Amino acid sequence: AGIIEALSGAPFDVSFISFDDIRRDPGILDDIDVILNVGDGDTAYSGGENWTDETIITAIKRFIYRGGGFIGVGEPAAHQYEGHYFQLASVMGVERENGFTLNVDKYNWEEHDHFITEDCKGEIDFGEGKKNIYAYEGTMILSQRNQEVQLAVNEFGKGRCVYISGLPYSFENSRLLYRSIIWSSHDEENLYKWFSTNYNVEVHAYVKNGKYCVVNNTYEPQSTTVYKGDGTKFDLDLEANGIYWYEI
Repeated sequence: AGIIEALSGAPFDVSFISFDDIRRDPGILDDIDVILNVGDGDTAYSGGENWTDETIITAIKRFIYRGGGFIGVGEPAAHQYEGHYFQLASVMGVERENGFTLNVDKYNWEEHDHFITEDCKGEIDFGEGKKNIYAYEGTMILSQRNQEVQLAVNEFGKGRCVYISGLPYSFENSRLLYRSIIWSSHDEENLYKWFSTNYNVEVHAYVKNGKYCVVNNTYEPQSTTVYKGDGTKFDLDLEANGIYWYEI
């Protein structure tokens, strides 16, 4: 629910596709930049046994390897099968310890700074999160609690993957998801267009109408730097719940 709420206000075109859609035509992924798979393992949300279908796994891995993005939240692609719980473990770079790999040493616990977390202030709210998640060697961990991975990124071929243990809705988490989508789609250079450096403030551009507005979503005054579509910027102080309109 937090993901859907965050996407509803984000400047992305969102499509909902089913596993049957991929089975009928794996090429459906060709027009997509980033795939999100969200939910607990073995539920209708994440897919359950669908992840044991070779057609599905092949199509998703090909999509990522060729440059697509994949964001998994909770227990993405999860179903115990052929020695893995996360069927995209080798792609995401993380796996869940279910007692079958206790004999495997796990040394990758160092946290790193990253583009995705640049706007995060203090501890990230992962909600209930997930337990017993560990990272493979080479995976970049952005956040972990007591050696349980909460946020990590990994590259697979030309593609990029993001793992998030949970993401309840908040302004800060919406920005974290926004940055995750931008990064996984290799679009970092376009972040600072119609953008507010303060995640409590949003910029809405109506380019065809030649107008844009800056909105303070809080009941408190806010200050931010606003980036326009051409990359130019200006500082702005906003009153509580303030909406400011401008000509492009």
